[in-house]
Amino acid sequence: MTAGAGFSAPFALGGFIVLISAAGLLVLWYDSPRHAGWQARVRRWARRLTGRPGLAWVDGPFLTGVAAVAFALGALVMWSSGGYACTTAGPPDLTTLVSSGRAFLGGGNPFTITACGRAGNPVPAGIASVLLDALGSLAGPVGVLLVWGSVSVAIIPLLWSLAGSQGGRATVFVLASFLYLPIVAVQVDGASLALVPVTVLLALYLARQGWVRAAAVGGFLATGRFPALFPVLGASGRAGPRRSVVFAAALGAFAAATLATFAVYGTRFPGPVFWAQLSRSHLALNCWGVLEGEGWLTPSSSVTIVQVLLTVALVGACWAWARSSLGGAAIILTGTVLLAQFLSFTELVFLVPVALVGTRSRWWLWAIGVVASTNYLLAMRSLDWLGGPSRFSYALDLLLTALLLGLMVELVRNELRAPRSAPDPASPAAGTL
Repeated sequence: MTAGAGFSAPFALGGFIVLISAAGLLVLWYDSPRHAGWQARVRRWARRLTGRPGLAWVDGPFLTGVAAVAFALGALVMWSSGGYACTTAGPPDLTTLVSSGRAFLGGGNPFTITACGRAGNPVPAGIASVLLDALGSLAGPVGVLLVWGSVSVAIIPLLWSLAGSQGGRATVFVLASFLYLPIVAVQVDGASLALVPVTVLLALYLARQGWVRAAAVGGFLATGRFPALFPVLGASGRAGPRRSVVFAAALGAFAAATLATFAVYGTRFPGPVFWAQLSRSHLALNCWGVLEGEGWLTPSSSVTIVQVLLTVALVGACWAWARSSLGGAAIILTGTVLLAQFLSFTELVFLVPVALVGTRSRWWLWAIGVVASTNYLLAMRSLDWLGGPSRFSYALDLLLTALLLGLMVELVRNELRAPRSAPDPASPAAGTL
């Protein structure tokens, strides 16, 4: 989906950004311990409107239902407005997912498909995603929407389950922020990318019953979108004396599924799924957008190798040092977004688990969402009537980079302040974050 698609004027875009920004800001304002009086007034208003005491009815099932309705409405609007129709630019994301699933079921190559009359369309997702595409494609485009809608909606109950006593506030913040609904409800590409936070959250949830199984499930699901493997590996460093076994379980499950896929599809598989994704560089909302947009840094194998080495170093550092599985995963997810040469608006969904770390981290996430959405929806396309949006967009690229660095510092400081004996959200004994 192109930047700014679905909006006819910068004024509509600006109003949309202000509306979502204000919703997130209100949740954060309510979340602040300094606003106890405001919280009491909100509860009184809710009691008058609903006839129910307090806000206890805003629970996990209710918020999951809100997310499901929002996704359904977003998909319906996209369908009725032609957002899923073929264009000269290539097949839309929904058609790509359906075609990939059908190719798998028919014994063809699901990683490079023919769609909308064009051959050679790469599919940047691994075997776990392809299996979900295949399941959905049994019922055509509607089935694929249902499958990926279920994946994206699963974020909400997982957040609620892991967040303990702050579950309502953290989950409502995600629902009201740019990190979730505008990404996964309007664009099925964003819904398919939701597999990354779902993988991380599910691994942390399953770790309450046993780390080895949780790591193996996380490792397999990470084959769908390989950046999900990094936070799962980093989080395994908090798995106790068996952490090396847990690390091996995650890496082994990922490697086994990857090798099995390679055995079936050969060299047709790693190109679209790994190499093409590592070298993508034509769109970035962080500092890479400035460096590559101005020609100061040319994408090359050397740049990619440095990027990979920095990511590996970050995973190793978090595995050895992080004091909580959630903290380690959050740091790696933030680092992944910061280092990505290709950073689209939809990839902000990777940061959803960071909302569980605490209120201060959620303020950083709010600012990140506002800046990135302004850049993607407004600066990159809808302001070219000013003579070209590049300068405004570059300024927002740099601001987003600064905010990501600020969030990284906040997460590292949070880990440094936490005692090594602190309860871990992935531990069966943990009550709250």
